[in-house]
Amino acid sequence: MRKYTDPQAAGYLLEAKACEKVSKELRRLAEKYQRHVDKEQKGREAEFEAVMGYSSEDEIRDAYGWSFITEAQMERYIDIFRTGQAALEQHTPTCDELVHCILCRICREIEEEQREWKFAALSPREQAAELERARKASEEWKQNMKAIKAQLRGVSSPGDEPTEALRT
Repeated sequence: MRKYTDPQAAGYLLEAKACEKVSKELRRLAEKYQRHVDKEQKGREAEFEAVMGYSSEDEIRDAYGWSFITEAQMERYIDIFRTGQAALEQHTPTCDELVHCILCRICREIEEEQREWKFAALSPREQAAELERARKASEEWKQNMKAIKAQLRGVSSPGDEPTEALRT
């Protein structure tokens, strides 16, 4: 990294470094909440497996009648039994899932701000070169996407074999 003699640019780099530290801490917190989310998901999967062990709603009610499960469990089990796999895939977000989502969103915003600070620290000539590089990368990406779409259009139906272009 080169030395900046421009005090304003040095300030921008200091802001970028601060953003990097905040981002690192937010990522650490997001990983912590991701572990909580994973644990909750495993719990839902275990509960789903327990429910699928019953053959009917009446069997679930019998388990409640014999005090094997609580009333709240019975109601939840019946709901899971009725909705099936959708109970796992389309559940209401938990607090930890929302926290994780919010942390990731804030982290993305701070990382964007960090990129802006680093860009502001560049000289006008370096900024122009960076903008040109970004424009070329964007054009290249668009061309690649067009090529992929054209290749995918070469497959006429889901059961057909892919075209030669897709095999390579």
